[in-house]
Amino acid sequence: MDLFFSDLLYLILFSLSLPIVILIIYSRKSSNPNLPPGSLGWPVIGETLEFALACQGGNPAKFVKDRMNKYSPQVFKTSLLEANMAVICGPSGNKFLFSNEDKLVVSWWQRSMRKILCFPSVFDETLVRDNFKPPTFLPQFLKPEALQHYIAVMDSMAGEHIKIYWSPLGEVKVFPMAKKYSFALAFQVFMSIADPQYVEMIYQPFQILTQGFLSVPIDIPGTAFNRALKASKFIHGELLEIIRKRKMELEQKGESAPRDLLSHMLSALHENGDVKSEMEISTQVICLLFATHLTTSSVITFILKYLAEFPDVYSKVLKGNT
Repeated sequence: MDLFFSDLLYLILFSLSLPIVILIIYSRKSSNPNLPPGSLGWPVIGETLEFALACQGGNPAKFVKDRMNKYSPQVFKTSLLEANMAVICGPSGNKFLFSNEDKLVVSWWQRSMRKILCFPSVFDETLVRDNFKPPTFLPQFLKPEALQHYIAVMDSMAGEHIKIYWSPLGEVKVFPMAKKYSFALAFQVFMSIADPQYVEMIYQPFQILTQGFLSVPIDIPGTAFNRALKASKFIHGELLEIIRKRKMELEQKGESAPRDLLSHMLSALHENGDVKSEMEISTQVICLLFATHLTTSSVITFILKYLAEFPDVYSKVLKGNT
């Protein structure tokens, strides 16, 4: 969150330097009757500062609840991270969203996320949703019978990770450790890369990249967004090298080459039969790493939290694994 506020400082300084006439024009804009009630906040920064303060206070839901009470319990408009948006609330809002996917609503990527993921850009903004659809082979890859192959790998890596990183410590901060473990596991499962030093080399810039996803998209040295762009460029460079080496392996070794997620991605085609570009595959790998990273780490953290809080359950789990 400190990185986020450093970005906001740039925005605030920039907005204060705008001519006062812009503020006057902005305040006099006629309201559109077709838009929901609400406020777009200040020029450029919108209501990003209020949202950031709510997040820093550990209660981001307060930002939504305050506006539901002030404007409407069903929908209100706001502006966050340079994007005007409508926030749909409640069960009816959820039903509307999930029953109208690709009909009345479509997936959308925030500007900073698009620039970070696609550095250099290989997707037009209007094509982002189609290009980031889950690969058609992914359901088969994640079937229980397919995942059984990785149980031994997961168990072995978990034991090794605990021995190296957890055991020497008197007190363990679970979430950071779980993130390291899940990232290393993803590299092993997705790309058959087990070298801990290489994974650690990618892990650090990956953390910088994820911090920049929801940063204000100002590319100035020192901002979280600028650091994320540099981290993205580095990670893409490493992934492209991995992809090219795997291509050579598949050509030379055929069926004896590793048959992991990366190999499946290289053999998969677009719906129109076109071969996917190396940059597109690299971007999809980063998306998969991001999607599995925090989710897996959070689950591991909460499992250990509840095992610590309920020793009777922990003793039964321990007994079942001995």
